[in-house]
Amino acid sequence: MLTGHAPFLLVPDVAAALEYYRDVLAFEVEAYELVPEDNGTATRDGCTIFFNRGPRAAPNSELVPPDLFDVYLWTDDVHALYEEFAGSGADLLHKPCERPWGMLEIRVRDLNGYVLGIGQPLE
Repeated sequence: MLTGHAPFLLVPDVAAALEYYRDVLAFEVEAYELVPEDNGTATRDGCTIFFNRGPRAAPNSELVPPDLFDVYLWTDDVHALYEEFAGSGADLLHKPCERPWGMLEIRVRDLNGYVLGIGQPLE
């Protein structure tokens, strides 16, 4: 059985990505001890995103504009996250909106152009 997931995102500057996720999105971050310039993690509420140094970021929205997400996260309070992220200066692509697939969603673009889709099931 599957018990979790951990997406890997390529970024040109791992330290900058970790700072953004810590300071703007309130994730706990950690650079990989042995090679901190190459790898790190951002974790919040049991959800972890890995960052690996690459020549450039490669967001899905480059291929499928305008805002196809790269990572999807579920929440139990999308409105609270929207307010939190708005207050910290996150690049919110839209206010909470109902999607035809039964989710109330927001989307947030990070400093590398990656889009986090964050959804709450509609009752």
